[in-house]
Amino acid sequence: MNIRKTFVIFFLVVVLATSLLSNSNVLASPVINNRVGYTHCIQICTSYWADQGCRAECRKRGYSEGACIGHAPRFDCCCKK
Repeated sequence: MNIRKTFVIFFLVVVLATSLLSNSNVLASPVINNRVGYTHCIQICTSYWADQGCRAECRKRGYSEGACIGHAPRFDCCCKK
């Protein structure tokens, strides 16, 4: 019984130490910005208004290119000069 109690206490200490020493900020850190060259984001892309719609809207507004950029589930329509 003493060995089991010692093992359980040791296991709980290891789990607690791991959770306290781990860098939890890594999970909440922002994602790498992949909007290189895209200077103006105009709206959120939808499944109905994907890259082709975004590109057309950006060109209509005077930009040279447009694309849905970001990470699932949210993509922004961003335009490039």
